[in-house]
Amino acid sequence: MNQQTQQLITLVIATVGLLISLYLLYINIKNRRTQVSAYRLTRALHRSSRIVLKYINTEQLDGRFLVKLVLFNPGSIASVIHSFAVFKPTKNPNLFFRIFKPTVLRRLEDAHWWPTQDENQKDARYLDDEYQNLYVADYRVILVSIPGLVGWERYGFEIRTNNDYQIHETPIDGIKGSHRFSHYYEEWHTEK
Repeated sequence: MNQQTQQLITLVIATVGLLISLYLLYINIKNRRTQVSAYRLTRALHRSSRIVLKYINTEQLDGRFLVKLVLFNPGSIASVIHSFAVFKPTKNPNLFFRIFKPTVLRRLEDAHWWPTQDENQKDARYLDDEYQNLYVADYRVILVSIPGLVGWERYGFEIRTNNDYQIHETPIDGIKGSHRFSHYYEEWHTEK
């Protein structure tokens, strides 16, 4: 084989490779609309199936107060509650960071929580009694017993399930029978 034949074969192979690349690029551009639509559909489905934790009311008891929360699971996949934590804002111990963030959330170790179907259950329950209520198909009432008196402070409630987690910060000011439906709702989504 001589030099010209080798150059011709190399040129033909390069041209075929270029044509295949251009065809694949064309297919990719044509599929972009389908890929974007699939991404938007998946994103909307994920956003609409996230768990929602709502504060209902607070009831003052002897030496402690009882917070009633409701966990909603709008998705088609049931959730299992793994953990729940209560946080209270405290003064930032770092003097330098106190300028930028005056308060930090500190976890309350003496707060007890339990999921229940009986909303009038005011005594703390144990895992042995209420383990079946960790499974949330549509909604579950969560009662939290916190020592002290009801104040106007904001508390943070963190819940973790097998599908999602959420941190809900709210003031504990709705004494039983006085908390109304909110007039304003806004939902923000950020793209990653």
